[in-house]
Amino acid sequence: MNKSKTLNNQTVEWKDINWRKLERVTFKLQKRIFQASERGDVKAVRKLQKILINSWSAKKR
Repeated sequence: MNKSKTLNNQTVEWKDINWRKLERVTFKLQKRIFQASERGDVKAVRKLQKILINSWSAKKR
């Protein structure tokens, strides 16, 4: 399998994906989740986790 679907169901070649950007986006979300958990902000943690789970970046990583 060397193709992936985007949000608008267009096919993208694996080699055309900007993997650095994908990792950066995923890492930033993970960092925000950590920071919210350190603050004890459970509502923000759950919201950010939901965003991460449904993000295209996390699904491809």
